[in-house]
Amino acid sequence: MDAFLAALQSVFGIGNLAILFAATIAGITIGAIPGLTVTMAIALAVPLTLWMDTTSAMMLLLGLYGSGIYGGSISACLINAPGTPAAAATGLDGYALSKAGQPLKALRIALWSSLFGGLVSIVLLILIAPQLAEIALKFGPAEIAALLIFALTLIAVLSGGSMLKGLFAAALGMLLATVGADPMLSIPRFTIGFNELFDGFAYIPMLIGLFAIAELIEQAENRFRIGAQLIDLGHADDEANRVTREELRRCVAPTVRSSLIGSFIGMLPGLGSSVAAFLAYAETKRTSKEPERFGKGAVEGVASAESANNAVTGSAMIPMLALAIPGDPPTAILLGALMIQGVTTGPMIFATNPEVIYSIYIVLLVALGFMAIIATIAIKPISQVLRIPKVIMFPVILVMCVAGSFAIRGNVFDVFVMFGAGLLGYILRIFSVPVAPLLISFILTGPFEESMRQALIGSEGSLAVFIEKPIALFFILLAVAMIGSAIWRGRRGSTNALPQSD
Repeated sequence: MDAFLAALQSVFGIGNLAILFAATIAGITIGAIPGLTVTMAIALAVPLTLWMDTTSAMMLLLGLYGSGIYGGSISACLINAPGTPAAAATGLDGYALSKAGQPLKALRIALWSSLFGGLVSIVLLILIAPQLAEIALKFGPAEIAALLIFALTLIAVLSGGSMLKGLFAAALGMLLATVGADPMLSIPRFTIGFNELFDGFAYIPMLIGLFAIAELIEQAENRFRIGAQLIDLGHADDEANRVTREELRRCVAPTVRSSLIGSFIGMLPGLGSSVAAFLAYAETKRTSKEPERFGKGAVEGVASAESANNAVTGSAMIPMLALAIPGDPPTAILLGALMIQGVTTGPMIFATNPEVIYSIYIVLLVALGFMAIIATIAIKPISQVLRIPKVIMFPVILVMCVAGSFAIRGNVFDVFVMFGAGLLGYILRIFSVPVAPLLISFILTGPFEESMRQALIGSEGSLAVFIEKPIALFFILLAVAMIGSAIWRGRRGSTNALPQSD
């Protein structure tokens, strides 16, 4: 109790609250700018913590972490340029809502689901951190590979009307992901003589290109046909932008389920919020009675993606605190920041540094409250960006995209990657090939290849390892069941579509 009271007194100091408030604003702002990732923001802030005590340092870094993940949804919904990789799934339906004159609705759903997902993960962190960490330890290479196989099968769900086109996009994403050094042997693959490709295609330039640049090209083409115009906001804040009870009802189950999915994914090292968002989005679409609405402005799509990626923030800290194993890149940086402060994480931290644990719990909850207040106040002003004429807004977006792509590694080559990805995304749009499966497979291929090869090395090349391990077998059977279900639905649909004789 003394440790809790000491943590409470420290967190609610005026100076520390000011740090957290400023960090929350900075996190939302940085997250909303394409290319400026949460990981980058936390990494840049770490040097500032050298002159801070442990509580102040955690308030700065955790404030950036939680709010930055949500901030990415703002640009994803408004301009189809996800500010963070985790927001790419949010933009699939969020941007469709904005184009339909409902940007406030998209931003409100994103905010509420983000808050709920974050709250669920924090509660799990507080209540069952050590127990959940033990579950995460049971996931070795074989289990993670099987989970990712299941995730890859969900691409068929996201492939829209044509499964063949979706699979083509997924295969293309996997091909692009193999460019660069072999993860096990460090042998260059498909670099065609470019040293810049040794590390593969950078994810952020690919993301910005496929979504933002492709959208800019398409809009520029439309401008030549229909002339310059304002993006239609519809009505500022009337019935069009209000979230109805029916929409809230439709969001409840997906939000709860996606929060749990995000919390689970966050516990598994190396996967992160992007995987959680797409996996939750795909599962929500798969279980929906109207999957055809997804990608066209389904509020459940926004809710599931945002609740999942924000649920990662708290759960990723479970293995970091209990086992000293970071769940994603931001928590890896947080782990380093704690070590700088002289705090060693692991099972003994709950006994040796309980005041640090309590401080982290309280900071996460207070940061969530600050995010709710700041975002609620800022939603209306932020949505007004859509009133800017296209001829002014699009060049600004282009400059932001170029700056964001360059800032990742300070490499002009990444800018060319961005434009190449944009051209590819535009061509895929022409032929109605969905971009989402490409992006999902691009994200998953790296960890899938690494886990698969580690599992096969450990089993001396035997695939029996996926049958012998119960968790791996469960996900494999689930993937097989999903493939069988998709084939059955396709054949049934073809049968029903046959013309009947007179």
